Amino acid sequence: MTTTPHQPTVAVVGAGGGLARRVVSLLESSPGGGALHVDDVDQIDGLPAGVRTLVHLDRWPCPTAEGDRQARLRRLVAMATDGAVEHVVVVSSAAVYGAWADNPVPLCEDAVLRPNPGGDYALAKAENERRWAAWVRDRPGATLAVLRPALVVGDDDEQWLAVALRAATRWGTGDPRAPTQFVHADDLASAVALAVEQTLEGVYNVAPEGWLAGAEVQELTGTPLRPPIPPALAAILARWCWSRGLGGVAPEWIPYATHSWVVASDRLRAEGWTPDYNGAETLVASYPMTPWARLGPKARRTATLAVGAVVGLGPPAGALALVCLRRRRRRADRRPGPASLLEAVDPH
Repeated sequence: MTTTPHQPTVAVVGAGGGLARRVVSLLESSPGGGALHVDDVDQIDGLPAGVRTLVHLDRWPCPTAEGDRQARLRRLVAMATDGAVEHVVVVSSAAVYGAWADNPVPLCEDAVLRPNPGGDYALAKAENERRWAAWVRDRPGATLAVLRPALVVGDDDEQWLAVALRAATRWGTGDPRAPTQFVHADDLASAVALAVEQTLEGVYNVAPEGWLAGAEVQELTGTPLRPPIPPALAAILARWCWSRGLGGVAPEWIPYATHSWVVASDRLRAEGWTPDYNGAETLVASYPMTPWARLGPKARRTATLAVGAVVGLGPPAGALALVCLRRRRRRADRRPGPASLLEAVDPH
């Protein structure tokens, strides 16, 4: 636990990485604002008497067991109920909208929450929002602000989801043409500070204006264009590799790399939030230049076409290999073992 020299008025709970440090620093520099940072709810028995505002970051730099997460959430809500908390700011995720083919572009705050089945991260975020909404309903005079950021980058502890979705396109899953949004950790921290200082109430999307097409992301990050692979085969290969610990991306994230879930942040901008980075600047500032990015456009195009020609037989060959492997396993399963052969020769 990190405390400030003076009596805190804001408790920042969760995410012991760079985002929490940014938020605390901004709150410390605001007039009349103190801050207390608690890495783990299990470290304390309750919130100090001076805390009037609670910031629940609840980020997932290292996802934990769902049971542990829900137990900590219940404990934190109980602390807020027992204490003198009047305002809560929850950092959720735009992933709670779900990634679906029929999503409007962009999504606004009144969109129905449809997290994809199996997506534990998005489902847990939606549950957090539900519990805090129940808390504020039972607390007359209390206020709640829910922030739903796009993919967060610019901090090693925060950008694991963005890295996972980039891995999805590298492994041939997802749709590299799907629009994508990135918000810098500095801009997310400033949105949290704004929600605290102005006692914002309601739901606010957090994202720079507009979004990037897949080709723009590949250009800015220096990601080689992948040869086209049939989506059904790509999904099968991704699940097969993931189930055997060969890397790639978890199957539940494939929809988030396939369909749009970009958001509009007009409501937060109307409250005075202005991001320092747009989408392109965020990527350039967050990802180092790769050797691929240093190639000129013509050289990249030539290399991509050459790779595509070489691996053109890759999908059919991969499918054929999987079919042959399954057939060999089935024959092996049907083949009698040593004991069965002995019984066939001499049943006695």
